[in-house]
Amino acid sequence: MKKVTILCLDNTMATTIFGPMDILNQAGRLFNRLEKSLQTPFFDITIVSPDGHPIRSVNNIMIQPHCSIKEIDKTDLIIIASATYIEKILDNNPELVPWIQDQYKKGAHVASICTGVFLLAETGLLDGKSATLHWGFTKIFEKRYPKINLRHDKMYIDHGRLYCSAGVSAGMDLSLYLVEKFCGKKAAVQSAKTMVLDMGREVQTPYDCNLFVKEHGDFLIIKCQSWIEKHQTQTIDYNILARKFTMSRRSLERRFKQAAGMTPLGYLQLLRVEKAKHLLEQTSLSFNEITYEAGYEDVPFFRKIFVRLTGLRPKEYQQRFAGSSARKIMP
Repeated sequence: MKKVTILCLDNTMATTIFGPMDILNQAGRLFNRLEKSLQTPFFDITIVSPDGHPIRSVNNIMIQPHCSIKEIDKTDLIIIASATYIEKILDNNPELVPWIQDQYKKGAHVASICTGVFLLAETGLLDGKSATLHWGFTKIFEKRYPKINLRHDKMYIDHGRLYCSAGVSAGMDLSLYLVEKFCGKKAAVQSAKTMVLDMGREVQTPYDCNLFVKEHGDFLIIKCQSWIEKHQTQTIDYNILARKFTMSRRSLERRFKQAAGMTPLGYLQLLRVEKAKHLLEQTSLSFNEITYEAGYEDVPFFRKIFVRLTGLRPKEYQQRFAGSSARKIMP
């Protein structure tokens, strides 16, 4: 059996502890029990906190770990549950980073779930590598860890002995993946079926709400963003837009990308896709009608943009996220 250590910290989402725990703990057990065959558990799981004391989850529930990190001499896999307020975590628990680094040197695999990647990043083990986490924390992560290539789209990433996953439910995807990696495809499929979970989710793009951050401090670009938002359904001439804000088009695109992380055209496309997503979720309009409402006339062209930015075809997106009153078979 593989020894698994789940590290929990104050303000963690309880699901990022117990979700992986249940999936790994039931691997080789639940399916076998249901088919009345010999149970062959694959993982021995221990929940730890830095000092062994209970931690308070984000929902104000106290969670009692089995022991402290000091009592774990060697483990095969560390799973870091979500870890918000990284500065406070590091100040209160300076022993965490050296402990993770030491376990990794001893051969342990290390996985993070959601914001747990902040703690994993602090070890330096991800420097020069890619990482993912919940889409809502990407800007903060990119600013704090410029040596790490953040993949906004990935549900989880495998670097051999280092893993990270996106939001809370992505921890389930990663856990199933780890069952497959350590125990084989058959065990993973059995786990997925008995836990009633989907396998194969690899991207979080459909869940990204594109918050259009304007906290970059470039007030001229903020004004430009606001202007584009007000005129997003109209045809925009970027040369005229640049002159409106007293810049050349080249300067506008360079400055816009530096501040907002994308070109004015890319920003407009995101706005229009967000509008289309809202209409797919809330109305029964056809995608042809939605294309027109979003500011396009070329339906196949906009469909390609929609798929590129969401990872789903419009019909798939609507089936996944629309309310029952909005669902319909789309062309």
